[in-house]
Amino acid sequence: MLTGRKLALSLAFTVLVAVAFGVGCQGFFTNPTMASFTLSSTSPTVPYGGTTQLHAYGIDSDNNQMGDVTSRITWASSNNGIISIGTAGTTPATTPGLMTGVTGNGLSTSTVTITASYEALSPQTATASVCVEGGTNFTINPAGESGVGQGIEVQYTATTDALVGTVETKDIDITAAVQWTSSNTDVATVVNGTDPMIATTGTTGGTTTIGGSYTCNGTTNTFSTTLGVSQ
Repeated sequence: MLTGRKLALSLAFTVLVAVAFGVGCQGFFTNPTMASFTLSSTSPTVPYGGTTQLHAYGIDSDNNQMGDVTSRITWASSNNGIISIGTAGTTPATTPGLMTGVTGNGLSTSTVTITASYEALSPQTATASVCVEGGTNFTINPAGESGVGQGIEVQYTATTDALVGTVETKDIDITAAVQWTSSNTDVATVVNGTDPMIATTGTTGGTTTIGGSYTCNGTTNTFSTTLGVSQ
């Protein structure tokens, strides 16, 4: 039978062993850390004058899902004049991963690289673009050109009206983002991706339809005008 003194010593020894075992276990079993992360989209679209939230989702070193880790990521835009993005630690504070389609410099059709970084992990990137949502009154200028000589360049622009933020904005230039076509390439050919768009008349007289197609977030609008070339 243990005496009182022996019992106390035995209990103290047991406590010391438990503490030592706990410290040793902590040395062997560390808390999992973020091992990788993915983005919710690698080709997001941001409304002109509006916002789109980009998210990051982590996987830890035990290969378990960590859920949304957006607030832990450092976010950066390759062109803040087209798309800006919030990140942690800014003054004034911004919302991490929140992209804004910047207005004021006209609508750019250039894509922007969004870079997401976390400590020493490989950065993840997304290619973002801006488009006009809810456009109305799509217009091609000039409209209904006729009697144009052969071998002449005609410059075209396309505009739309839309609600930008809370402001109804007219004549937003979307020329470079429009997919242009000519119904008769013998009469005139078109070049996409420029602002203004150039239609070059050929060596054949007649009439061609200059068509435009503009897509934003799955919605496509089509519009057209005619170009008459003299014989």
